[in-house]
Parts: sequence; C-alpha cells; structure tokens
Amino acid sequence: MAKDEILRLLREKGDYVSGEQMADALGVSRAAIWKQVQALMRDGYEIESHQNRGYKLTGIPDRLYPFEVQYGLQNQLIGRKVVHFNVTGSTNIVARQMAERGIDEGTVVIAETQNRGKGRLGRKWVTRQGGIWMSVVLKPGIDPMHAASITLMAAVSVTKALRELGLEAVIKWPNDVLVNGKKICGILTEMSAETDVVNFVILGMGINVNNDVPLDTATTVRSELGRKVDRLKLAQSILEELEEDYITLRDEGFTPILWNWRRYSDTLGRPVEVTYQGETIRGIAQDVDDAGSLLVKLPDGNVRKIVSGDCNHLRSLKQ
Repeated sequence: MAKDEILRLLREKGDYVSGEQMADALGVSRAAIWKQVQALMRDGYEIESHQNRGYKLTGIPDRLYPFEVQYGLQNQLIGRKVVHFNVTGSTNIVARQMAERGIDEGTVVIAETQNRGKGRLGRKWVTRQGGIWMSVVLKPGIDPMHAASITLMAAVSVTKALRELGLEAVIKWPNDVLVNGKKICGILTEMSAETDVVNFVILGMGINVNNDVPLDTATTVRSELGRKVDRLKLAQSILEELEEDYITLRDEGFTPILWNWRRYSDTLGRPVEVTYQGETIRGIAQDVDDAGSLLVKLPDGNVRKIVSGDCNHLRSLKQ
C-alpha cells in the first residue's frame, strides 16, 4: 500500500516531491520512502532522484498493475479490487478460487501472461505478453438458465471499447469479437450455481492487443491500427463499459443488452454451421432469444434453438 501512496503523490504533483514531504504525508521515515521508491523502480517505474528536490516520476511500465488500472477508473463496482500476476496458470482459475473463498463482487484478476489459459470446451487459449488477459467475479443473482446473458453482455462491452479506438469490431455468436473477420477477443464464462440461482460467475476475457498471435484466423489491435496502443487505457475502457452494461443488465434486464448485441452481431442473417452436442446444424442465423440461445432457420423452414455450440460462418448453405 505504501508504494501506491507514493505513486499517488508523485502522480498528483507531476513534479519533484521531497522525501521529507512524502514521509510526513505517509507517517513513515525517509528511509522507508527510499526503500519503496527502489521497489517501484524494480517494478519498472522510471523515477528521477535529485539530492535537493526529491523524486519525480518520469515513466510508467507497460504493466497492468492494480494501482494503474484503478487510477482514474470511473467504476464503483468492477475494479474496486484488482489482483495482478506477471504469470499465472489461468485468471479464471484464480478468480474462481477467490470467489469460492468469498471475494467481493467486482474483483478483477489480471495476468501479463498465462501458461494454462482456458478456452471454450476445454481448449487451450494461447496468451502472450502484450495482450489483456483478465477475469471478473460477478454475483448477478440470476437464474442459471440466463447465465449466457453474461457472455453476450461482455461481448457488447468489449466491442464498444474497441470501436472507441476506431476498430469496426463485431460479435460472432456465442463468445468471439472479430475485426475484419478475424478473432481479436475470446470470452469464457464459468459459474457456480444452485438449482434456481447463480452463486457467482467468473467472466474471463482475452483481448489481443500488442501481442503476437500464432494463427491466421486471429488478429490484434496493433495489427489492425498499425501501431501499438495503450493497454492500460484499453483495459480501463473495457472495465468501464462492462460496469455500465452490467448495471443495465442487473437493473433493467437483458433486453437492452440484447438490442446492442443484435446491433453489433456479425452472425445474424448469415448462413451458419453449428456443432452442437455432436450434431452439425446448417441454416440461417435468425435471432438470439432472451436466454442467449441462437435461433437457426433450417432449410426445411423449421427453426432450431441452439443453447451452445461452435458456430462457423458460411458463404452459403451449399458450401
């Protein structure tokens, strides 16, 4: 906490702050200030030291440290607590363990890299330095049948944040955000539930930002814009959009979220092939219902409701 307070003082001053001033403000010794400044520099912060003037912050590391994520964040719920790892197995696993111990709703777990990142259906999710890999603990108190609404809500939030950067992001059902037909974000929600109520939801999001991607079917913010972007600002933007949408979902229900999902959807109206419970279904993606299920119109005119599955966009149903 002392490091955070020193950072706050240096940020707010924007100039040199003497060790004596910081020691008086924080009620510690000047030697303690010096030790914390050294610790900050080991964390990658650039701090100038002047014998007569004190310390000045001149550079911030490209790390999604809790203080940096929370500094200037406009949220009241999501991000009140942020837990950061340079490397972890999976932010979803860590967040779930914390939720099981009763961690507060809105807690965010962020990692610079993951070595056991999780995708849908048990797939491995490759995460490399330079992306945003984070999970959020939510306690919406909804019926388990409507848990899919959290995934669709998150896709809307991420899409809005990416569009603020100038990217024409769109949503592919059920959990991908695309730019120019390539995946830029994946979303994985896991839940703990009783028969009639969700105890908590772990909302995992992986956004390709300045990292390299190993697949031709994926892309990054850097590749699409032709420049590196500020990961911290993007992470804050996503969390702010997420809080706004989550409050809407909680207070007004899924309908306004679904309206936005339809607006940004790249799936509706297209020929699709969906693999669901070992069955392959082809048809036109007609709509998404109030539970987040995809409604597919089959060639015989019947409409099939698909709760979950792998969806591929087709050029035509004859493909």
